Amino acid sequence: MQNGKERTAYVSEMLPLAKKYSEYLQFTTTDINEYPDAMEMMGVRRGLRGPSVQNPSNGDVYPYTGKQRLSAHVMEMFLSDIIQGKVQPLQRQYSSEHEEL
Repeated sequence: MQNGKERTAYVSEMLPLAKKYSEYLQFTTTDINEYPDAMEMMGVRRGLRGPSVQNPSNGDVYPYTGKQRLSAHVMEMFLSDIIQGKVQPLQRQYSSEHEEL
């Protein structure tokens, strides 16, 4: 879990990136230590760490598996790779409680 200063610095760094892509993308970050059910709700397998990008129109989730420290530049390159089809989405894994509508 990040402390208040780390979180503030992270938000300050990512905000310009979010604004740059706001017409095309909407994203949020979630501390999975604080909200562990968020992974399952997104269909992400347990044990995956690091940021993931979810396409809200179809539910596809793209995990960042790179080794570089997360920065706005690294995230922008990751988003570019997703847009160019260089990163494939995870296969969604539903719990046994999932019901089709």
